[in-house]
Amino acid sequence: MKRLDGGAVHGSTRPWWTDEAPLDGAAPALGEHIESDVAIVGGGFTGLWTAHSILERQPGTRVVIVEALRCGEGASARNGGFLHGYWSSLGRLVDLLGPAGALELARSGDGMFAAVRALGEDVWLRESGMLMVATCPAHHPAVHRAVQVAEQLGVPEQAVLLPPEELPVRSPVFGAAVRWRDGATVQPARLVRALRRAVLAAGAEIYEHTPALGLDPGRVVTARGAVRAEEIVLATNAAAADWPAARRMTVFRSAIVLTEPVPDLADRVGWGDGVAVIDGRTYLDYFRPTNDGRVLMGSASGETARAEHALRTLFPALRDIAVSHRWEGAIDVSSDRFPFVATVPGTRVHYGAGFTGNGVGPTWLAGRLLASLALGETASSPLVSRKPALLPPEPLRSLGARLVRAALLAIDDAECRGKRPPVAARAVARLPEFVGLRVASR
Repeated sequence: MKRLDGGAVHGSTRPWWTDEAPLDGAAPALGEHIESDVAIVGGGFTGLWTAHSILERQPGTRVVIVEALRCGEGASARNGGFLHGYWSSLGRLVDLLGPAGALELARSGDGMFAAVRALGEDVWLRESGMLMVATCPAHHPAVHRAVQVAEQLGVPEQAVLLPPEELPVRSPVFGAAVRWRDGATVQPARLVRALRRAVLAAGAEIYEHTPALGLDPGRVVTARGAVRAEEIVLATNAAAADWPAARRMTVFRSAIVLTEPVPDLADRVGWGDGVAVIDGRTYLDYFRPTNDGRVLMGSASGETARAEHALRTLFPALRDIAVSHRWEGAIDVSSDRFPFVATVPGTRVHYGAGFTGNGVGPTWLAGRLLASLALGETASSPLVSRKPALLPPEPLRSLGARLVRAALLAIDDAECRGKRPPVAARAVARLPEFVGLRVASR
């Protein structure tokens, strides 16, 4: 029997999102052996969008979801709520898939905003695009390349260069920026709640507080029961350490701080359109306002101290505003920083993983692809059956990840201080390239 073991958790993982939008009443735990057409392990965005797509295409399909905690208590409600596809990744996609493949993947996410709107609930959807701002000279090449690649591919409207004076949000350290049309923000706990309600209304069965302990052929085994199904979908992402995708991804962490409401936010920094923003660091900072006037600052470094430092550095006008909430969470990072969807050879077990901290939007696409696989349809996408490079086995994988992370952070910090990055850090940061891995965001 294949074991499914959850990953370790460090620090506070309680997000403010679930305080603002408490989850609905808990579904029962599974306490018996049942039959289904499709069994889905994991009740976050990936599992819920998969169920939603299956039932939209084939109403009456018996879909069972087993969730170890509550739907949305994992990464799906701990993130920053950035909703976007892959138009912002065209440069890296061209390197990976070529021009045609890059455009195909970017265009395949164009329906996600409509899908969210179709849920019919207020999930704080703000379709204002997304900015990448240069906060030091080292970031300018990435900004300009994003614009150039879009022009070269014939889609210049997708990535527009903005000078500092035209930015909708003000900071003394912001230089030029690229504005991607493909970008929005949501309240992720509200989105999970809306999705959960939608799939229940469509006929799915959800069992919460029901960890999947393992897989037998055609069966998901839980502590007090099992689900027998011809089709099984694994949608656990960073929470599973021993399953088919494990060698193609590793687990990193992302950290978030959230301020008290800022009634005069517009006077202090602008931001009236609520646009989502990232900076040009390798371990990027990401930030957005909420509908009630708070400011969220996230750091891909996984350290809340770094997130708060970024908040105070990028927005000195907010230095008197207290941080009210801090949390962190695990993210599944694939070896080339893009997700992959596949079927375990010789089985009817399907999985999607490797969302690399960008899963709020791409899980909609992955859910559609996983639904196609579970329904026996053709799933056409560059994400399907991709084979990102294998990572080293443990403990080398974790040791290498820590070393490379430390090197990249040292490079980021030196660049933002206007200094040349340490030679040793630059050497360590390049080591993954020699085994075909892409761990940096730029």
